[in-house]
Amino acid sequence: MVKTLLGLLISVSLNQTPVKINYLIEHAMTRDQQTVIIQAEAIGEVLERGDHAWVNVNDGGNAIGVYMTLDQAKEIKVFGGYANIGDTVRIIGTFNRACIEHGGEMDIHATSITVIKAGQPTTHEVSSLKFVMSIILLTMALAGLYLRRHYFKKQKIDIN
Repeated sequence: MVKTLLGLLISVSLNQTPVKINYLIEHAMTRDQQTVIIQAEAIGEVLERGDHAWVNVNDGGNAIGVYMTLDQAKEIKVFGGYANIGDTVRIIGTFNRACIEHGGEMDIHATSITVIKAGQPTTHEVSSLKFVMSIILLTMALAGLYLRRHYFKKQKIDIN
């Protein structure tokens, strides 16, 4: 509760525009230990660590690990993967270029998490061109296998 209120106060006092993860990576020296706002899709799954958790997020350009409380992680319902587009989350937290607490990894320690768009299932249509090409290539492969076996049988070639 206190962290959420602190996050809201910080967000009011900061520029409300989220930064891109690539920007944080490129300007890691100058942004280290600063409060940042990012907006990204939750991907993968929650990695629980006691009363905290790791959640990876991707803003379309890059991904970063976000360390948060387990309660904050439970707000995220859908994670991105092949079958889903994950929840879009707005994260306010402290950016760490080389986090001492987590083995020198680049991360963000979240103070506030807000789901701004719910995730949803996604489908992947098979291109008709790819389907036709796969049938043609399969036919060619089977024909090659048949000819190879037939040729070696007639010639009685010792493969050893």
